[in-house]
Amino acid sequence: MSNKNEGTFTCRGDKELIAAFKRIAKDNNRTASQLVRDYMKDYVKKNGQGKLFD
Repeated sequence: MSNKNEGTFTCRGDKELIAAFKRIAKDNNRTASQLVRDYMKDYVKKNGQGKLFD
């Protein structure tokens, strides 16, 4: 069941970089998606629309 407030973000990158990112995320008990969401939230908070997540 999907949250109506969710969207999809597609990002292209070097295959080797993506594979390493996924592998390291898994080694740290996280998914690549979890990490990207965290990075996006932090970036927004630091660089503009921080009040979106209060």
